[in-house]
Amino acid sequence: MARRTTLAVLLGLLLLAIGHTQRAEAQGNEVLQLVNAVRAEYGLAPVTFNAQLAAAAQGHANFIATEGIYSHYGVNGSTWQDRAQAAGYPGWAGENLVGGTRLTPQQGVIWWRNSAIHFSNMLNPRWTEAGVGFAVGNGQNFYVMVFGTQNDAPPPRAQQQVVDVPFIVAPIELAAPNPDGSIVHIVGEGHTFWAIAARYEVSIADLYLFNGLNEDTVLNPGDRLTIRLADGQPPPPTPTPPTTHTVREGESLWTIAAAYRTDLDTLLWLNAVTIDHVVYAGDQVKVRLGEGEAPPPTPTPQQSHIVRAGDTAFGIALQYGLSLDELLAFNQLSADTLLQIGQELLIRPPTPTPEPTPMPTPTMTSMAVALAPSAFRAATSTPTRAPTAVALADADTAEAEMGGPDWGSVLGIGAMVVGLLLTVLAGVAIMVLWRQDR
Repeated sequence: MARRTTLAVLLGLLLLAIGHTQRAEAQGNEVLQLVNAVRAEYGLAPVTFNAQLAAAAQGHANFIATEGIYSHYGVNGSTWQDRAQAAGYPGWAGENLVGGTRLTPQQGVIWWRNSAIHFSNMLNPRWTEAGVGFAVGNGQNFYVMVFGTQNDAPPPRAQQQVVDVPFIVAPIELAAPNPDGSIVHIVGEGHTFWAIAARYEVSIADLYLFNGLNEDTVLNPGDRLTIRLADGQPPPPTPTPPTTHTVREGESLWTIAAAYRTDLDTLLWLNAVTIDHVVYAGDQVKVRLGEGEAPPPTPTPQQSHIVRAGDTAFGIALQYGLSLDELLAFNQLSADTLLQIGQELLIRPPTPTPEPTPMPTPTMTSMAVALAPSAFRAATSTPTRAPTAVALADADTAEAEMGGPDWGSVLGIGAMVVGLLLTVLAGVAIMVLWRQDR
């Protein structure tokens, strides 16, 4: 009997484990799809599932759910890079995580969208793969997503920066709709805009708009926040967007451009900076032109990139929107070429060298030459060469090419005949004079 009971308990535990694994996989797949939908909004390629990254994510989700340690640091102080490598992943890794009471995948991704650091990680063009872990503990649902790319070697551990930010969504009870359809939330202890937006599955921008607030507003317990307007109530007018943005911790030019619904090239142009420019918390970034403000001059497109420490060919290609094959072709490199610090790489197609204009080949012109004998020999001892008659035959003359009369030859023959006649007449005259003298 005891043996049967033991077997039943083991079978029950096995079924629970299988059920939990299936639920974790389902939750993970949903998070992966939601994150890829966010990336698609900004023209980024989706990340594909990787089992090694999923194992690293699941291990850390189990750890923080069990221990209640809400941090990117895991067992024995491990980082996400340590955990990815321990799972057998060879490339560069990054991590997002979130937890909250009855937190759904949709709510978790909304929270990531409203966090500058996590939003930047979701939109990082470096990432090509990802895996998601899900665990339940301490009355909350925890989601961990580990991103990666196998094309970049991980940085040395001393250079791995782990930024811990508050990521737990405090327990928030949803307010019931009012008779007119509106929803008003009473702010509790520890509630934040991010947490409230995630719990109600609304954008933080709508919270600001409906309540006339902004990112600098501080919430206090007891504040009333309109979550949804009454049925038929027109939304308040959209405030004039600012012309500048103050950079917050964890933001990048890419995420700022995404937040203001513009593209990165426009942001670089407005601020006269290049794509590798780094912004810091407190910096002012221009996000649009003011009324009547003259646009800055159009910059000369950047033609090359200077290799810095930690750069890889794949990372440089991603930075400038190129494929690895394009970057290698522009610079006549092979895939196994080692880059050197300070090396200049073309990031645009090289300007083709103009070919020299071929010189025309000179054409020889044929000449017809006729020599006329002397019409009269002077009675001197020094012989005199008779004038030479030269006739140029036009090679382009259609008649000559088609076998027509050669007028140069005709004139030459005529001159010879005339010379011969004059010679005969001169001889006759000499004979007549000679006979008369006798």
